[in-house]
Amino acid sequence: MATQEVRAVSLRGRVSSYLADFSKLDNVYRFVEEIKRDFQRIDILFNNAGLYAGKERKASGENVELTFMLSVLVPYIFITELIPLLEKLPDGLVINTSSYMHHFAKVKDLDFGFEKEYNPGLAYNNSKLYTIWMTRYLARDFFLKGSNTTINAYHLGLILTNLGNNSSDKKTEKSLFGRLMKSLSKDLDQGIETGYYLTLSEEVSCLTGYYFDEKKVKSVSEKVYSFEKTQKLMNYCQEKVKMFKEKQNV
Repeated sequence: MATQEVRAVSLRGRVSSYLADFSKLDNVYRFVEEIKRDFQRIDILFNNAGLYAGKERKASGENVELTFMLSVLVPYIFITELIPLLEKLPDGLVINTSSYMHHFAKVKDLDFGFEKEYNPGLAYNNSKLYTIWMTRYLARDFFLKGSNTTINAYHLGLILTNLGNNSSDKKTEKSLFGRLMKSLSKDLDQGIETGYYLTLSEEVSCLTGYYFDEKKVKSVSEKVYSFEKTQKLMNYCQEKVKMFKEKQNV
């Protein structure tokens, strides 16, 4: 259905669709291999999948909490696996979807997987903070390696979507606050405007490692940030990837 809608408005080029369950790393890597098979280069990698989970902690086979999985680990895998295709262009671009809610993150003991004490709201907020940390880290890494690929993060805005509708916690949705949030929500076209801007505007073509909202560079929460913590985040992602790959070779 979605593929047909895109084809209907596409003026040129090929429209391809792929099916994968991003809560399972075997699906993620199968998808990556399909992209490598079908494309010689990538102009833009736009990471936009996300999750607001329910009361009970859910995890992948590698014990990766699923909110973190979709917002951080899967984009990390896509970026690191597909960077050779992005670097075939002089101006490859990566865009990661974060959120203003990262300002409400509470990082405790760098428990990236919420293995000690799980909270769905904090899992979401923290994942959006970690998305920004990852974006900054990879921007620095690309620069030091001499890559021309740029990477930025942005806030969609408050969008009326189905995010969280499958959550087992319906209290927020039924509350006055929840109804107010729905009334203030943008539609999808309004929400993607900054994404379009980052994709098409020459004004930001040389910027990398930034966080955008309403087509402007915005400040990010620095209260718990450090390069050392970000390095631990990246190490966590690398360890989970290594665990999966070793299991696949058994």
